[in-house]
Amino acid sequence: MNIRFSVIFLCCIFLAGNVPNPGFAQDLHLRPGRHNIALEYQGRRRTAAVFIPEKISRPKDGWPLVLMLHGAGGSTRNVIDGTGWAEVGEREGFVAVFPNGTPGNEKSPESFIRNPQTWNSGQQSSLASGERSATTKGVDDVGFLKTLVEWISRHTAINPKRVYVAGHSNGAAMAYRFAFERPDIVAAVGTMGGHLTPGADSPLASAVSLIAIIGDHDPFTPMEGGRIGIGRRSMDVPPAIDGPRRWAVMLGLPDAPKILRDDPSCKVLAWGPRDDGAGVKTLIVKGHGHGYLWPGARRPPALVMGPTVNSLNATETIWEFFKAHPKP
Repeated sequence: MNIRFSVIFLCCIFLAGNVPNPGFAQDLHLRPGRHNIALEYQGRRRTAAVFIPEKISRPKDGWPLVLMLHGAGGSTRNVIDGTGWAEVGEREGFVAVFPNGTPGNEKSPESFIRNPQTWNSGQQSSLASGERSATTKGVDDVGFLKTLVEWISRHTAINPKRVYVAGHSNGAAMAYRFAFERPDIVAAVGTMGGHLTPGADSPLASAVSLIAIIGDHDPFTPMEGGRIGIGRRSMDVPPAIDGPRRWAVMLGLPDAPKILRDDPSCKVLAWGPRDDGAGVKTLIVKGHGHGYLWPGARRPPALVMGPTVNSLNATETIWEFFKAHPKP
C-alpha cells in the first residue's frame, strides 16, 4: 500500500461514563493512508495502526470499520504483515484498525517470546504471559477498544451499522468479549482459533452475527476441549464448537446447527439466520492447526501450532461474512 501520511497523535482521554473530556481534540481529520496513533487510557499508553483507503471515495453513510486483534505474543506489526486485512480494506473500501495489546513488562518493548502482548479476554489464565498477562492485571481492553472506535469516529466518518471486530487466538477471545459486552457497537464478529469468555451466556441486547473458523487439528482450540498447555503453563478449555453454539443461543437461535457443507477440506455449520438476518456460521477446516489462515502468512512451527493447510483465506472469508451482516 502507498502510505502517504503517517502521524502519531498523543491524546489524553479521561472518561466519565460515556462523556468525553471537553479538552479532547475535535478538529483533526484522518487523511487517506496509514496513521499510527497513541491514546492514553486509564494510565496506559495504548497504540494502534489505522488504515484509511486511498483509492476509494468515502461512502455517503461513512466507512465500514474492522478491528483486527492479534494473538498472544503478537503485535500490530505482525498482524498487518500476516493477515492481509489492510490490503482488503484498500480494495473493498473500509477502515482497517490494528490495536496493540499490553506487554507483560510494560516498561520494555514487546517481544513474542520474552515480553508477549496479550488481551484481557476474560479467560481464566494466559499460556503466553501467566501472572503478567492483561487478564491477571485486569486491563480494561473492552473500554480501550470502545474508546478507540469512538476516537476514529470523531476523526473520520464511520458507518455505525458497520463496525466489525475480528481476531486470532487470544485476539479471537478478545473479539468475542468485546462483541458480547458492547453489542451496541459491533455488527458482527469473526474469530479464528479462540474461545468465548466463560460466563458469557445472557441474551445479546443487540443482534451481533458471528463467523468462527476452527482447525480440527488445533492444539489450543481442540475439537473435544480438555487440557491444553505450553511448557509449565496449562489450562482447561471447552470444545471448539462451544463458542459458536453458545452465541447462537444468545441470539435466540436453536441449539442444533444445520450442516451446509461437509467435504474433505471443510465442514460448514450454520445457526439461523433470524428474521432480521443475524446468524452464526462456523467453518471447521480439516487438517489445519492454530495458525492464521492466510496464503501470504509465514507458516508457524507445526510442532507447537499444529499443521497448516492454507485451504482457506480467513481474511477474505470473514470479510465476505461481514459485508453481508450489517447491524440489523
